[in-house]
Amino acid sequence: MASAAGAAAAAPQSAASSDAKPLVLVVAVVLLDASGRVLLAQRPPGKKLAGLWEFPGGKVDPGESPEAALVRELREELQIEVQPASLVPLSFASHAYPTFHLLMPTYTCRAWAGEPHGAEGQALTWCTAEELEAGRYEMPPADIPLLPPVLAAMRQAGSSGGSCSEA
Repeated sequence: MASAAGAAAAAPQSAASSDAKPLVLVVAVVLLDASGRVLLAQRPPGKKLAGLWEFPGGKVDPGESPEAALVRELREELQIEVQPASLVPLSFASHAYPTFHLLMPTYTCRAWAGEPHGAEGQALTWCTAEELEAGRYEMPPADIPLLPPVLAAMRQAGSSGGSCSEA
């Protein structure tokens, strides 16, 4: 019979090791209009991953729920008002960047008040499922695994083709 010390020595090492990276919790939303198009925001110059297109959202503050963070971020970044009940969980992304590990719960939203505007200098565009699937807009690596559930949500919402239009 093996001793407890021997069993502990044989146990696999925990994920916490010298190469562990800080976990960064961010939240994103797939805003869907009546035509099933999704709103994309372009990361502005001077920010990491500048020029890439992403789903709107941002960091979750300590003690803040993902839904509350998303309501706050959409107000700050897009000048729209969203009710937490309008946020429907869709998927999540987990991606290791060189200096941190990103965890990103993602929601869909079909109801908001106001017209989205890039309040932080970011360009915005409404995009069809076909354009998103064709890779017309380069996205950060963490967003790529979200594309299949996003495309399914867009098609369910009624995207029938066409082209992107600047927001």
